[in-house]
Amino acid sequence: MNHTIDLSKFPKIAEQVLQSGVQDRQNHIIWTKLSRTETALALAELSLFCRASVSSNITARKRAKFALNYYRTTVGKKIHPFAVSQALEDLGLSKKRMQELVNKQLEQLRTVE
Repeated sequence: MNHTIDLSKFPKIAEQVLQSGVQDRQNHIIWTKLSRTETALALAELSLFCRASVSSNITARKRAKFALNYYRTTVGKKIHPFAVSQALEDLGLSKKRMQELVNKQLEQLRTVE
């Protein structure tokens, strides 16, 4: 069974696969260590926590603060770096800008300690 992804839909990943010379081993790349169900659940939770982080509800903001740390340290490490770079490109963000946004969000959430 062939698990190769059509990289024409993901130009940044295609570029990195070519640069690294792994195109012949592409079907062995583990893009994420999360199952489909875990991925769907993580995205749904993250969406809810993003909304909670800008809420006026202090309890919701506290939960969002802990969730942001969890997703950044745990879920983020389960995604292949090529996929992360594609996501950043799709969002029009650099790694530096993404880190600035995360730090800003954490700073805003620190006010609810």
